[in-house]
Amino acid sequence: MSLTATFSRRRLLAGLAAATASALVLTACSGGDSDTGSTGGGWSLPSTDPTATIKVLSILDLKTAHMQEVIDAFEKAHPTIKVDYQSVPFDSLNSTLDARIANKGGDPDVYWADQPRISALAARGEAEDLTEAFAGFKESFDPTAYDSGMFQDKLWALPIANSTQLLYYNKDLLKKAGLPEPSADPAQRMTWEQLTKDAAKAKSAGAQHGFLFGQFDRYYQLEPLPVQLGGSPGATGDKNLTPDFTSEQWVKAFTWYGDLFKQGVAPRGMKSEETDPAFVAGRAAYIVEGPWLIPQLGSSKVDWGVAPQPVFSGGKPATPTGSWSLAMNPFSKQKEAAAVFMKWMAVDEGGGYIKYRSDPELAASPEGKKIYFEKSVFSSPAGKDAAKIIDFETSNTAVNRVPTIGYIEFETILNQAFADIRNGADAKTALDSASAQLTTAWKKYQ
Repeated sequence: MSLTATFSRRRLLAGLAAATASALVLTACSGGDSDTGSTGGGWSLPSTDPTATIKVLSILDLKTAHMQEVIDAFEKAHPTIKVDYQSVPFDSLNSTLDARIANKGGDPDVYWADQPRISALAARGEAEDLTEAFAGFKESFDPTAYDSGMFQDKLWALPIANSTQLLYYNKDLLKKAGLPEPSADPAQRMTWEQLTKDAAKAKSAGAQHGFLFGQFDRYYQLEPLPVQLGGSPGATGDKNLTPDFTSEQWVKAFTWYGDLFKQGVAPRGMKSEETDPAFVAGRAAYIVEGPWLIPQLGSSKVDWGVAPQPVFSGGKPATPTGSWSLAMNPFSKQKEAAAVFMKWMAVDEGGGYIKYRSDPELAASPEGKKIYFEKSVFSSPAGKDAAKIIDFETSNTAVNRVPTIGYIEFETILNQAFADIRNGADAKTALDSASAQLTTAWKKYQ
């Protein structure tokens, strides 16, 4: 399973209790200069590699996630820098980072950073300012991928992977229902309104499920819906600590979302972990899901096609994006060696992480995407369509999740509101309630 798939299928990291713990860490780590590492000064990208060993903390296992081949390639290219690679489960990453960085011992030197949480890492003093060393590489990345590492006009992390969403469809189920196949041309993308009608027809014609989201009730998946209508990403104000998801656009988008389930077009009760298997088994007519579905479809019996994610009638296309970045420990004793590793992983040759890891992984850079699209999963006609759509969406329609130091509370509360709407709650009532809860939860940051 690819990193992006791991990212997409994870459980929520924690509830509000974990968010409260993070707030305490934020308070503890926001003291004077003596309590923080260098803010980008005193080191630079070296012209000659230093001799050093760096500690790297990831969520990917060295063997099962095929990271050994990446580390071997780096050490071959930079023989004087050795990598002490460590991995922890995703659910343990934040707590492990908090504990290790608080020790100020410099372990790890480099770590995997979940993009919507980069603002909190920077605010807590757990990430090194990379602006001076890496701002010159901005054009090496897709714009939204680079922006995911920004907080208060400074760069705190380098993206190594990306994601997007596509509309997949089962040709046999559409044919059975007498439905046309959606266009693969982004300029002729389907509307959500038309998809709702067609999915209902497909279900009436025998499909078990008319339509599925790969990740029901999750902000990553659903954020673009109100954005397409002109709504905000969900928060505004100083440091994005004012909830902003009760607008007309949000209510309209999530009234439509709730209607999917009221009308039986999409199922209630299905877990996100069950959606891909349902489509791959031929039980659903349509699914909006990430590129990680393509390898599964390539080895399935489903005759499938792909189209751009739909847009609301009269709206502007917007699609999910984001994945993982690399950040540097501000207390690292090997910052120059760490910077060499980060640049090699994210920039060199399109990104060593993308080039040398055998699992297909969507790159965060135009150069890296060329390598990604050379993978065999894109050799079929549908795969070639998918490659063109992915390239277009990541360059033109991608919308980052809202950057805020209160992201854990934001995601937890909003995802619950989405679940309530799915189960029959009025959209406006659920969003108003969530906004009140979040306003209270965020007071500790203000």
